[in-house]
Amino acid sequence: MQITKTPLNQVNPQSQAELISYVDPSLTDALNPALIFVPGGSYTHIDFKQSEKVALRFLSLGFQVSILRYSFVDEVQPLFPAPLLETAQAIATTKQNAAQWHVDRQKVMLMGFSVGGHVVANYNNLWSSDWLQAQTHLSAEDLKPATTILGYPVITPFDGFPDQPTLAQWTNNPDEIAADQHVTADNAPTFIWATTDDQLVSSKNAVDYFLALQAHQVPTELHLYHHGPHGMALADETTAYDERHQDSRIADWIANALAFLREL
Repeated sequence: MQITKTPLNQVNPQSQAELISYVDPSLTDALNPALIFVPGGSYTHIDFKQSEKVALRFLSLGFQVSILRYSFVDEVQPLFPAPLLETAQAIATTKQNAAQWHVDRQKVMLMGFSVGGHVVANYNNLWSSDWLQAQTHLSAEDLKPATTILGYPVITPFDGFPDQPTLAQWTNNPDEIAADQHVTADNAPTFIWATTDDQLVSSKNAVDYFLALQAHQVPTELHLYHHGPHGMALADETTAYDERHQDSRIADWIANALAFLREL
């Protein structure tokens, strides 16, 4: 396995943002799908140990995988739009290295958990916008994700998370980052999963985004599991912080997501 780190701080030089790519040289018989994983962490940190375990699981499933380490609030304030621009750079970097990394340029997808889901959902709304193309000097084709996967995502800042002091660090205009309010028909197909008793990020976030995608006839699938805490990740012993974060039924979200992708 080859690990490549690409700095993504062209817009914000004070940021430590980077794309960490895990490339399996054995996946050379054909062009492979690529997955860019955007972890959670409240925009203050990323659990790299857990994130790498998630990335390696998808590498084992035939994806060339990268982890996006986006800007944090102690590096850029207000934080937005920095993570969106970094996501754009991450997708463009993956496509630019498609030949070297044995990646199918038409199958570069995004996956975000928690606030990583917030980044991915908002990016999915904006990838085709004139604003993002002007900001990045990239074409819509360079910026386009094939599909997105969202796990227990933050979608709107108006549903209990975050609190107002934290939100002020994120943005000067909360309406702009309420992802359920800015869906378009250009959004990429999206698979969403969450737990109904998540005490940190209400599952209403996932439901509202699903309904917004449905209203614009974007292919989407939503799985709501009855019980489970925030941050379940793979929902097995690989990523579990404790026994509460293990549930074999929820761990099936990966198989369900792959089945959704195959249907597209």
